[in-house]
Amino acid sequence: MQDAWRSSMGCGDASCQGRCWLNSLSWGGYNSRRQAEVALARFAGTLGLRLKKQTLDAHFTQQTADWLLALLQQAVRYVVCAQAVSLPLLRRFRAVLVEDGSQITLPAALQERWPGCGGTATDHADAKTKAGMKLTVRWDVLGGAMDGPYVQAGRAHESRSPLRERQMAPGSLWIADLGYFALQWLGQLSRQGVFFLLRYLDGTPIWSSGGKPIELLDVLPQEAGAELDLPIVLGARKLVQARLLVIRLPADAIKQRRERMQERARQKGKRISARAWELAQWTIMVTNVPVSKLSVQEALALLRARWQIELLFKLWKAQGYLDEWQGVKAERILCELFAKLIGLVIQHWLALLSCWDDPHRSLPAVCEVIRGQVPTLVHALMGRLSWRTALRLIKASVAGGCSIPARASRPSTSRILEMGVGWALT
Repeated sequence: MQDAWRSSMGCGDASCQGRCWLNSLSWGGYNSRRQAEVALARFAGTLGLRLKKQTLDAHFTQQTADWLLALLQQAVRYVVCAQAVSLPLLRRFRAVLVEDGSQITLPAALQERWPGCGGTATDHADAKTKAGMKLTVRWDVLGGAMDGPYVQAGRAHESRSPLRERQMAPGSLWIADLGYFALQWLGQLSRQGVFFLLRYLDGTPIWSSGGKPIELLDVLPQEAGAELDLPIVLGARKLVQARLLVIRLPADAIKQRRERMQERARQKGKRISARAWELAQWTIMVTNVPVSKLSVQEALALLRARWQIELLFKLWKAQGYLDEWQGVKAERILCELFAKLIGLVIQHWLALLSCWDDPHRSLPAVCEVIRGQVPTLVHALMGRLSWRTALRLIKASVAGGCSIPARASRPSTSRILEMGVGWALT
């Protein structure tokens, strides 16, 4: 941890650019740019730097933004792991990797360097989508290691993520959403000895193990709670051997799912097809994990765990203010964004070292406590406190009060994984 921390600091001089990124752990939520600048100037004073808020903007240049991006790229090369959590379902695999991306909308002035996805006919703020940045992360919910975040232009497709070049260890389980469904990729994972689990992409040809085509609607169970576990081959060229796992949802879950579909369709100005409306009655998954290693209910519980990476991005934006900034100058916005990302990587490292052994930890609560310990990190950084002592104090501050208690209704993901039953997944 100490080596990773020191290397992530980059240059060792006392420049504002070289150290004030640490304040991104607690910087955000100010009501005005002036408040933010005063806070940053005061923070620089704790590092022994003389920085006037009036000249602060001069430090946010393209050179500084490039330096911070390089620093982020260096930081993500370090993999900080914790002891695997004591959940038997997760421990069946070498790692349980959830992968996803998240968009950050940028001002249109940055569209040349960071082109976005563009607008649609229903967008009233079309200009806001001309520039954007995509963050991609692969997170091991067993040992806590986080690969990323990697940054790309907002228009980049998931298949072009730098994570595609990062091999996973044989025996790992990879979980992702439908945006990552690609038969060649799934076949490659199978050949590498990596397991996959994700929802079935409707329209993908399905064959029986005997080579006969299967019409999906003909094999789906009709009674609420009924399950299907069928060996299949995926793709027109029969590229991937897998299992088709299906469960018929209860009526209330079907109603909730269809309501969400209607809301999404309304927001995007699209119509729901009759087939999609009918398929909403089932949760349909594909996996190459053997039957002896994973049941349908356990697969549902693990698919629920994929939502953790969505919550991670939500945490970064809600508490880390990742998609907000105080400046209007393009270079300053990039400096703020990259500095915050570096701070969030360090925050994740500290969370792993502080409480990963508690499978029921509340990551938002843990990170809130960690951000309150920024002064402790500053003292360690300046050599006024040993790293061992600083980390011990941070761990002690997290202990107690950051666990999610058991609930009679709507159990947490960790409780669902503990039970190995995915009944709560709709």
